Amino acid sequence: MERSFGDRQEFMTEDTPASMHFHVVSGGARLFKSLPDGRRQIIGFAHKGDVLPAYPCTHYDYSAEAMRTLRVACVPAPYLRHLHETSPGACAASLRTTRQLLVGFHNRLLMLGRQTARERLAAFLIGQGTRMGRGELWPVDPGISRADIADFLGLTTETVSRLLSAFHREKLISRERRAIHILDPDRLRAIVAHSE
Repeated sequence: MERSFGDRQEFMTEDTPASMHFHVVSGGARLFKSLPDGRRQIIGFAHKGDVLPAYPCTHYDYSAEAMRTLRVACVPAPYLRHLHETSPGACAASLRTTRQLLVGFHNRLLMLGRQTARERLAAFLIGQGTRMGRGELWPVDPGISRADIADFLGLTTETVSRLLSAFHREKLISRERRAIHILDPDRLRAIVAHSE
């Protein structure tokens, strides 16, 4: 069955039983962990085609909430487990997704530990722009605010705003309303590879 959620409406709660998996049909979601002092840390974003969580589990490891309007197809956990047990293709797809998640986590650890603010933002923009694969560039989801980007990258909102303005002046990106379009992915990749 399909369900819709409004802006900031939570549909997956950390540490609760994982009774459903959610296939994103349209819109986007913010993924986050809750800290003991009540703060939240954004750990990722989900877009059309993503499945949350991407792997079988008994309890949700993180929470998820809608960015603007989100539509998901709800898949009962027992059905997904049955698919994994009976369909080699479904199991292989889940393993590919899990591998991508692990690579993403490794890259994020490197980013937070070693990259400058400019390198972090360039890497984030490239990651968001190429998230659908197929070699084409996509705009950054307008539902992702500067505060979200800052939280995810371990920066201040002011730093993200300043760097986005610099990237715009350098013609690396263009901005229309809240959407960010990548104009020069090669130069952004060069920033990630070698600090300018």
